Amino acid sequence: MSATSDPLTPSRSFPETQTIWISDRLSEGEAGIMLANGYVMESYVRPLSIYCSKIGLARSVRIDADDLVHGFFANRLSNSEYLKSWLTSGLRLRQWLRNGLHFYVHELRRQNAAQLGKLGPHIGDQALPEEVPSEGAAHDHEFERAWALAALDLAMKETKEGLEKRNRRDEWEMFWSHHVEGVPHAIVGERFQLSTAQVAQRTFAVGAQLRDALYGILRKDGALGSEIDVEIRSMMEVLHEIRP
Repeated sequence: MSATSDPLTPSRSFPETQTIWISDRLSEGEAGIMLANGYVMESYVRPLSIYCSKIGLARSVRIDADDLVHGFFANRLSNSEYLKSWLTSGLRLRQWLRNGLHFYVHELRRQNAAQLGKLGPHIGDQALPEEVPSEGAAHDHEFERAWALAALDLAMKETKEGLEKRNRRDEWEMFWSHHVEGVPHAIVGERFQLSTAQVAQRTFAVGAQLRDALYGILRKDGALGSEIDVEIRSMMEVLHEIRP
């Protein structure tokens, strides 16, 4: 593959086994379930919390957004069948979790109403704040953007850590300078005492690693191979908003 190719184009040789990573973990008993749950929380707490804050979902039950999302995960992931149910749903994992979060808020609202009802004959009739519905292009956009940023952050962390383990952090800095800050290869080369061609080769290699990390994240989210090309390009449009 030449250095003139787009380093952010998904690798056709990337292993398809990422598609069943969560399924494999769930089949490994308690230890595997813990790994799967840990991955889900690491990947989705942040975008769900941002989503709750943006659309006022947490305010509808008078709970901090982070506390609401952690409570949701504690409630749902304590059931070993929860992620198994997702595998047969046909939904992306992030869609499954967002829907589940709305169901969880409905449950909290019912509990709050029941508790108010116990305080007196009229208190229980007081309306709780209306829950913001999950439908709507604006709400979808907020969630998808939050998830894209979180996925990019996770992919970059994985890529940077891999480079650091091989004592190649300079290559990440070259990639960031060129692809995010827009610094020409020649100027980046002056900083690292490398030729333009050498910088181009290194930034291409890092871009390929970042792309493969994103590819794996999208596979775990349930993406089909035919969808990943478009989705990665869409996610890369917000790369400049991430900071190392």
